[in-house]
Formats: sequence, C-alpha cells, structure tokens
Amino acid sequence: MMIVKQVPNMITLARLALAVMAFWFMSEVIKLDEDGASEGLLKAAAFAAFWYFFVAAITDWLDGFLARRYGWVTAVGRVADPVVDKVLILGIMAYLSASNKIYGNAGDWHVVMPVWAVVLSLGREFLVTALRGMVESAGKQFPADVFGKIKMLTQAIYVGTALGAYAGIPGFLNIPALGLLRSPDFFFSIFWLMIAMTVFSGIHYCINGVRLLSGSIND
Repeated sequence: MMIVKQVPNMITLARLALAVMAFWFMSEVIKLDEDGASEGLLKAAAFAAFWYFFVAAITDWLDGFLARRYGWVTAVGRVADPVVDKVLILGIMAYLSASNKIYGNAGDWHVVMPVWAVVLSLGREFLVTALRGMVESAGKQFPADVFGKIKMLTQAIYVGTALGAYAGIPGFLNIPALGLLRSPDFFFSIFWLMIAMTVFSGIHYCINGVRLLSGSIND
C-alpha cells in the first residue's frame, strides 16, 4: 500500500525527467540555430521538445488527480509537485527567450518570449514563495487558489502554443483548425492573457498574504 501511495510522486519525478529532456532539445534548437542549421533540423528538435513538454503537462493533471481521488497525498508530493511545475514552465520560457526565434511563417514578428516576461514570471514565483513561507511560519495555511491555477494553465497553453507552432505541429497534424495558431493576433492574445494572470494572481496572493500576516500579528 505504501508503494502504491507513492505513484503520484513517481509521476512527478517522471515529469521532472521529461522536463529535462525538453530542455535538452531546446538547447539543441539554440545550438543548431547558432550553427546555421536548416529549418528542418530546427523544427525536428523543437518537435521533440514540444512532445516532451506536452506529455509532462499531462502528467501534472494525472498525479494531482490520483492523489486526490485515492487519498495518496503525501508531504513530499505537496512540495515536489508545484516545484516541478515551476521548473517545467519557467525553464521552457527561459529557453524560448534565449532562442529568440521567429514564429514560424506567421508573419513579420520575432520574439515569442521577451526576457522581461521571464523575469516577471520568475519574480512573481519568488515573491509568492517568500510570502507563503512567512505566512506558514506564522502558523497559517496559504494554499494555492484558483487564480494561481489559472495562471499556470495560461502559461502552459502559451508555452505549448509557441513550441507547437515553431515545431510545425499544425502542419504535421494536418488539422485545419490549428491554422489559427499561425495567427499573430491569436498568439499575442494568449501571451497577454498569460501576463495579465501572472500579475493579477501575484497581486491577489500578496493581498491575501498581508491580510493573513496582519491577522496573525493582531492575534
């Protein structure tokens, strides 16, 4: 029974391994681009990175579902799951920023992940983590809320869209509806939604954290 209870944690560990593979292929994208490799090779490396990222993102839902459905929640899982999520998302964001790639054939625009967006996301995570530590050290609970989950979802959708478009996924799957992913307007709409949720959820956490800390001081 104890081994079965560790299944969600094993899935989380597998997600970390998948993230490492996605990072490796993204580093190959950057290296190939610097070496002047053909577009086919660049797309092949990005294609592999996309699918590693996609499977890793699916496992994020799976381990949480199993833990809640069967009561396999552990102290390790509560810490490891959100940490691995952040490693996966922020890592791919950093590689997208470093690659500074043109978005396929979508149009005459270039950077899919500005450096400032990565810094904003990273700063938000550091701030919320520090605030959570202060609140919990005061004996209060500071769990993730719905806005934090929406923020993570928008990040995953945007990162997946950027990787998929760069890797030529719409053309590979030959699904006409996916042609929307080649629209700069659609792409930037997702980007700004991600940024908005990053800022809003961060402010929301700060307000709740300050309120909890103020209550702790008054008590």
